Amino acid sequence: MTAILRWFTCALLLTCTVASAASPEFANPLVRQRADPHVTLHTDGYYYFTATVPEYDRIELRRARTLDELGKADTKVIWRKHASGPMGNHIWAPELHFIDGKWFMYFTAGTAEDKWAIRLYVLENTSANPMEGTWTERGQLKTGWESFTLDATTFSNAGQRYLVWTQRRPEKDLPATNIYIAKMDTPTSISSAPVQLSTPEHKWEKVKFLVNEAPAALLRNGKVFITYSASATDASYSMGLLTADAGAELLDVASWRKSGDPVFVTSAANGQYGPGHNAFTTTPDGKTDVLVYHARNYRDIKGDSLLDPNRNTRAQVINWRADGSPDFGEPVADRGQIAAKPLFRDPLFDGAADPVLVRNVAKDRWWMFYTNRRATATELPGVSWVHGTRIGIAESSDEGATWHYVGTADITLPIELGGKDATHWAPDIVRADDGVYHMFLTLVPGIFTDWNHPRHIVHLTSTDLLKWDNAQTLKLANEKVIDAAVARLPGGAWRMWYNNEKDNKSIYYADSTDLKTWTDHGRAVADQGGEGPKVFEWKGAWWMITDVWHGLAVYRSPDAKTWTRQSGNLLQQPGQGADDKVMGGHADVVVSGGRAYLFYFTHPGRQGPDAKKDGAEQRRSAIQVTELFHADGKLTVDRDAPTRIVLRND
Repeated sequence: MTAILRWFTCALLLTCTVASAASPEFANPLVRQRADPHVTLHTDGYYYFTATVPEYDRIELRRARTLDELGKADTKVIWRKHASGPMGNHIWAPELHFIDGKWFMYFTAGTAEDKWAIRLYVLENTSANPMEGTWTERGQLKTGWESFTLDATTFSNAGQRYLVWTQRRPEKDLPATNIYIAKMDTPTSISSAPVQLSTPEHKWEKVKFLVNEAPAALLRNGKVFITYSASATDASYSMGLLTADAGAELLDVASWRKSGDPVFVTSAANGQYGPGHNAFTTTPDGKTDVLVYHARNYRDIKGDSLLDPNRNTRAQVINWRADGSPDFGEPVADRGQIAAKPLFRDPLFDGAADPVLVRNVAKDRWWMFYTNRRATATELPGVSWVHGTRIGIAESSDEGATWHYVGTADITLPIELGGKDATHWAPDIVRADDGVYHMFLTLVPGIFTDWNHPRHIVHLTSTDLLKWDNAQTLKLANEKVIDAAVARLPGGAWRMWYNNEKDNKSIYYADSTDLKTWTDHGRAVADQGGEGPKVFEWKGAWWMITDVWHGLAVYRSPDAKTWTRQSGNLLQQPGQGADDKVMGGHADVVVSGGRAYLFYFTHPGRQGPDAKKDGAEQRRSAIQVTELFHADGKLTVDRDAPTRIVLRND
């Protein structure tokens, strides 16, 4: 009996493990800048997707074989707002439904003259493929009285079709939006008086506004579940749940039970804020239920949240409890897009190296600054090709997956520092509490054919990340220091690490309270020469990564002061990807959403029999990215695995 019980337990655990492993994950966000998503999995095997566009001026439709493909699917505008009168403003929350062999699009719209005079409207298409054919306006879907009305959905139960929607009561002293249900006799009309299912009554339903909206129906396990969204459309947005037995009288409010607490809320840990306005679908085989919803990947919003376009469509699997009720869990972290490989090459000199990333707050974009070695320039003697460099800038608008060239940093230097002829290397950039950006730039006062010349770290400031001035040479260990890395300490002070070339390229450190005046403290790491230090806090420890010319050395510290080196170097073994078949060097690390990304550069041409040549192919360099992983107190990478990257803006 014991052996049988042990076998049964092992089999059960194995079954659960396999089921868990088979649970699909989605390439979130599925579709960027699309709120109020609705997905229909049709019998033709396509997912049809529509949603609110940020301009609030049109209805789009797209289709794909998988949810992950929706973001890149061709988009067709099937209808645009009117220039005047009804359906002329605030085009919101379209939903596509296939009813009695026809397609119907339910949506919300205001008038051109009053965007808040919103009502429910319907389009119809008789084509088998809703991407084709003609969409005909069927007019307003009347609900029994005229008032603020939005977010219609429809479902069928036991042969009866129902409409569920959001509306305010006509009385001016009742500003709440409520959830209503009614029977339908046709796809464009109701046949019973509306019944109010829910009104804002709990604290979580009344943050900034009294809101119950965006109902969505799911019929499973002998139950009818209706989710709805509550409160303002910012980080307080969340989902509630109404439940009734499928055999009950659905127009009897007593048949419904309302959740006392929200069932789906913001997850700061996973970087998802204000999840809601959802729809339901399944995996293609129909066996797994999927929640489709929108959320932002940052909390703080400038101005009116309705004018912020970055509510992204997302999806995740729904689990089911033993009592047959849905368990939505919490919004999962974004997986992100697969980063390009190589990530970036400079279009001018093809010599991008020494990357450092910073958030451009004004543009709401990530910027990459890099040393731009003059790899393709001809007739440059000695090492002058790595002198005379300017700091290049690239920008990403997709959270780090791809980058495009912006230009060069406009750095103003006095004559005594080399002026316009100075060489610019390896910047680090931080943003102070007052919004001013501080650059710590390695500067060589001229263009030289050898390495026997002074090198300093210069401090500059900027308010826009483009124009840099107020240059000041920092007083550090000596006149031959390079590669500053600056991090903020827990108490608010700043610490800088840099390469002291005169001391066998040991890593030194200095402290400051204002980013301008620094007190040098001498060696931080001296077990092996290295350059390009990068220091960051992650997974309960401080980490330092340095380029030791045979990959990247990794050090760990409990206090950002005493360091222990881990065995082995990162990126010492060549990768297999494009421009990545050599060791990696001089890296930056960005910690975002609990994940850490390692940005580094390679010299792709330095391999094989031509590795030691000094031509343009050996000089050129490319920026790459891979994800860092932490286990048992050590950092590792898998540079050949696709890197799904999400650089958040919080």
